[in-house]
Amino acid sequence: MDNSYLYLLVNLGSIAVPVALSFDQKVAFYKKWKAFWPANLITLAFFVTWDAFFEHAGIWGFNDTYLLGPRIFGLPVEEWLFFICVPYACVFLYETFRTWIPGYPFKKWGQPTLVAVFLLSIFLVIRYPDRYYTFYTALFTALGIAALWRSKPQWMGWFAFSYLIILIPFLISNGILTGIEFWNYPVLNAAPDGVTDQIVWYNNDHNLRFRILSVPIDDTLYGFLLIGMNVAIYEVLIKRYQLR
Repeated sequence: MDNSYLYLLVNLGSIAVPVALSFDQKVAFYKKWKAFWPANLITLAFFVTWDAFFEHAGIWGFNDTYLLGPRIFGLPVEEWLFFICVPYACVFLYETFRTWIPGYPFKKWGQPTLVAVFLLSIFLVIRYPDRYYTFYTALFTALGIAALWRSKPQWMGWFAFSYLIILIPFLISNGILTGIEFWNYPVLNAAPDGVTDQIVWYNNDHNLRFRILSVPIDDTLYGFLLIGMNVAIYEVLIKRYQLR
């Protein structure tokens, strides 16, 4: 069996249904592409720069067995697609929840979520300065929240709710990437060196050395930053273009 398509298939699997449903008359996400694509490209530029630096430093990397081969600025083309496909699916879900759930039942979640994630990030920055994946993910998250704080974003409650739901498919897709048969690992996995069937591998000296199945627990904060940055810029453009 040719496994070189596996990472590509993970990307396509994550975006296929959201793209198909983007033309639903009620959600009509395609009408908001004018806000999504600039937000996504700005976020992508930041993350691929970070990604390339960390791969060069040996903090993470990629198993060529599961890649097609082409690279752009040193990163597999599939990794570039990851930063398009996963955010697209997640922002689509976020917008779907906003459309289909009446009112704003999660309004009170916004500020407490920002405070909790900010305090957690500051703790990780102070506690783990030598674990670079943990440190920089927490640092960038803290800086992002600090930048948002003065604006008191009205959408934060929606994002907090959405991200809790998004974590389920996020952990499945990242589970395949970080351990192809991720379901074979303990749900609370304190033995990360035992995870060997990886498309994306991690240097465990630079993370918290604890996994949910095969997924480094640091990825949950990384995902919060990745999707949060997409949503934050998206919401600015939604307001500018009066798309909602």
